[in-house]
Amino acid sequence: MIVVRAPLRIPFAGGLTDVKEYALKYGGATISSTVAAAAWVTMLESVDGAFEVHSPGRVERADSLEELSNDLVREALLAVDPQHPPVRVSVWLDVGSGSGVGSSGAITVGLVHAAHAFRGSVPTPEQLGVTAAHVEVETLKGASGYHDAHICARGGLLRLDYQGAEVSATPIRMSASARSEFEGSLLLFATGWSAPTKASLQTLSANLTSALPVLHDMKQLVNELQGALQDGDLARVAYCVGEQQRLKQLLPGNFEDERVIELVGRMKRLGVGAQLPGGKISGYLIVCCPDGQQQAVRDAVEDLREVPLRLTTSGSAARSFAG
Repeated sequence: MIVVRAPLRIPFAGGLTDVKEYALKYGGATISSTVAAAAWVTMLESVDGAFEVHSPGRVERADSLEELSNDLVREALLAVDPQHPPVRVSVWLDVGSGSGVGSSGAITVGLVHAAHAFRGSVPTPEQLGVTAAHVEVETLKGASGYHDAHICARGGLLRLDYQGAEVSATPIRMSASARSEFEGSLLLFATGWSAPTKASLQTLSANLTSALPVLHDMKQLVNELQGALQDGDLARVAYCVGEQQRLKQLLPGNFEDERVIELVGRMKRLGVGAQLPGGKISGYLIVCCPDGQQQAVRDAVEDLREVPLRLTTSGSAARSFAG
């Protein structure tokens, strides 16, 4: 049996500049980190010659891989081995799906990793990211940009730069004390909201020309955040986190509604940086408290559920267990 753990991620700046149409023409950049929450994939040999997929709320069986209706499973396995033998696959998440913290990208990375491990190969994190991103962006036509697959495969607090599908990674260098203060300034809350990503990104791509000035500003924000993190300047970090959200709400797509405007405004009045991650109105709120406002934030969002948040350094990992 193969067991793969692929971490989820939270973004801080540059998200949406990794969308194919922008990254290909102008080059994109993001800063984000993997977190302790993860997607899990298990893979076992079939016992009866059929493909079997267990995912949240759903069980599917098919006689051939091409007949599977689960897009991520089908295309991830085909991308690794077009003649993939029948297997039993299970997928589950430490959070709800459609949450905005990279669940689809992490699942795709986990599936690709499991398929490689099943055939005895050991891909590099870069190879995992390339294959998983191709599945999501090219094969499945833009369910996300290039970001999620690459950060979930590699792990850590990274700056990723995009020239189309070519992605390079730069670790964010921070002193131990600066990193501790940064992590301690972060809070994460579940909003309970959910929205599809694909429709929102399709709207953005269809209106790319009008969105260019905002996307250019988002890309520039990555440089500012990188400097702030390396300098240990939490006030500037919080500004960048909040500015990413402000800019995102200017874009065409499903990025704001009355709930978002009210919640972000509540955070701004407290002097913190707040962001709802992902290419939509997401299920989570990230808050950076530069001046020790954590309790004030908790009091202001007592209607939301706080979620433990820990940044991690590891990417996707696979283990094999003998039957």
